[in-house]
Amino acid sequence: MTQRTATLRLLRFASTALIGLTLGSVANAHEFWLEPLQYRIDVNKTVQADIKVGENFKGDTYAFFPNRFIRFELHHNGRQRPISSRLGARPAAAQAVDSHGLTTLTYESTYTELTYDDPAVFDNFLTLDGLDWVRQAHEDRDLPERGFTEVFRRFAKTYIGTGNAQGEDRLIGYPLEWRLEDNPYTTTGQAPLTATLFLNDAPSVGVLARVFMKSGKEEAVELRLMTDENGQISVPHRADTAYLISSVHMQEPPADVTEETGAVWESLWASAVYYRE
Repeated sequence: MTQRTATLRLLRFASTALIGLTLGSVANAHEFWLEPLQYRIDVNKTVQADIKVGENFKGDTYAFFPNRFIRFELHHNGRQRPISSRLGARPAAAQAVDSHGLTTLTYESTYTELTYDDPAVFDNFLTLDGLDWVRQAHEDRDLPERGFTEVFRRFAKTYIGTGNAQGEDRLIGYPLEWRLEDNPYTTTGQAPLTATLFLNDAPSVGVLARVFMKSGKEEAVELRLMTDENGQISVPHRADTAYLISSVHMQEPPADVTEETGAVWESLWASAVYYRE
């Protein structure tokens, strides 16, 4: 497991409150995703999903805490509504859906701040997530090898087939976001699924997508795909398999974030989870 030696804290810039985290809870983790308890449900049943943090499509389960997210929503047939739950609830999402269609749960985290004390940890992170260009950019900006701060945000989407599961994915306006071009619950046969990565609403070209495929209790298998000239990847079909797609974008933080935290890098993380039958 990739470990980031870091000092961490959550930041909600709408307020000045800072919430401390233990090092092991986030620094040892890598991917962030929403995992449904069931990928298919009947109409008038409840969508349930866990907040997950970990690696290789397995990890710890986190409860419902509003101070950890900006948006946590259910999207269905062109409508959206915030996830309503009690503090500390697990699963974090539990909401009824009253009509057929493709149901999407979405989550935008607050900022998390971390400081790298070990250069190897930062270097390993860049290698793992296809961000090799950052090394030269870090040097060109005359940044220190250790003791520098990064902030990051997570943007997660997961898809559930409700009833006939008809429908299509839509962008909801995250800075980094996946959109499925095919409905995984209505696509027949063994056709691959196309997904597009968007950065600020424009297709993001030449970005690594880490695709984890998990069948039953087996260990997840990873594919490493690059987005093409249209910002797209083609994900092969495997029957009875859950998929997690994860990508990272690095950039210089906005001026107000740097002023607040001293951060020299900001990373954006986008994930998408679905099931192929």
